[in-house]
Amino acid sequence: MNGVLRWKIAFLVLASFVAGAATGAFLIMGSAKDEMRHQRDPLRWFTNTPDRWRSEMKLTPEQDQKIRPILQAIDTELANRRASDLRETEGILSRGEDRIAAILTTDQRPLLHHTFEQRRQRIRDWMGVDDQQRPSD
Repeated sequence: MNGVLRWKIAFLVLASFVAGAATGAFLIMGSAKDEMRHQRDPLRWFTNTPDRWRSEMKLTPEQDQKIRPILQAIDTELANRRASDLRETEGILSRGEDRIAAILTTDQRPLLHHTFEQRRQRIRDWMGVDDQQRPSD
């Protein structure tokens, strides 16, 4: 085997490893982003708390039975608060969008609406609200 062919083979092997590493990193970043979003999801904050507390705090069955409804009440109260905050936030955004739209031309308004809709979606994602749970306008 001559020297040029050897270098070509070595380059192809190296290029294969680099391409694999780049692809793997890209896929890992996407799944890590999803996992981080789930960790920040307010809806999941208290879902596994009773089970975790039972094992970490070594709760007795009686303690578990008394604590579980309290945690459920906290979860319900927080969900109500999130829904209230989301309605208030969407109202603020709608009023702001209306005020800005009055200044813009007819051609600029669709871009404004798109921008505000993206902002609303980011807020819904951050608050852990699906489109099905979205408060009515």
